[in-house]
Amino acid sequence: MVEPPNFSWVAEGRLAGLGMPREPGHYRFLLGRGVRHLVSLSERAPPHHGCCPALQLHRFRIPDFTPPTPGQIQSFLQLVEEANGRGEEQKMSGSDAIREIRRLRPGSVETREQEQAIIEFHRRFSAGDGSREV
Repeated sequence: MVEPPNFSWVAEGRLAGLGMPREPGHYRFLLGRGVRHLVSLSERAPPHHGCCPALQLHRFRIPDFTPPTPGQIQSFLQLVEEANGRGEEQKMSGSDAIREIRRLRPGSVETREQEQAIIEFHRRFSAGDGSREV
């Protein structure tokens, strides 16, 4: 098993970030850590994914250096919520979420447009249902 590039936990045992897995050992590493869902934000499919069918691939095709759409953000949050099975989300503002992910994974949220997409999503999400926040 080989650790994938830039692997780190965002929420220990529940949510991790990593660079694109490039070899079969990367997928085995993820499975060995209890990861069962792999979310790809790249337009390209991760190579060798078929080597580990127990690791479910979810693709959100987002061009490099562009923000996801509000629908893609919502779909991702729903996927995480369902996978975690408890529906818990940390309560923080969009700006606080950006600061926290950058603390945990330096270099994350690369452009001003991506920052704005997160802040705008939080604003819309909070206005639509004040009982839940990003």
